Amino acid sequence: MSLLQKESELQEIVQLVGPDALPETDQATLETTRMLREDFLQQNAFDDVDTYCAPDKQYKMLKTILLFYKESLAAVNRGAPIANIVALPVKEEIGKMKYIPQDEFDAKIAEIQSAITKQCSEA
Repeated sequence: MSLLQKESELQEIVQLVGPDALPETDQATLETTRMLREDFLQQNAFDDVDTYCAPDKQYKMLKTILLFYKESLAAVNRGAPIANIVALPVKEEIGKMKYIPQDEFDAKIAEIQSAITKQCSEA
């Protein structure tokens, strides 16, 4: 919730001066909140897998997005350009994780979390 509230504050600044005027840590926050809204909070009622999501799966999805946030901030603080973080291939996997069937989810989410850590450290 605090990330989404911070996004609201940052969006006001973005509307006035543009996203490039924000520090890279704030740009990482905006990217994470976009992922929260689009990849976690939005649900596709017409998709067989995404129609219903067990609480355990929801928790692990949220935990994965927050791991991306933590690792992306760490990468930016080490000097990685935000453009490199935004272009990471793992972001596509995060976006598709809600479509992973429940019986395959635990194994796949572990792979995604490992990829987040690896790719952010290499960025």
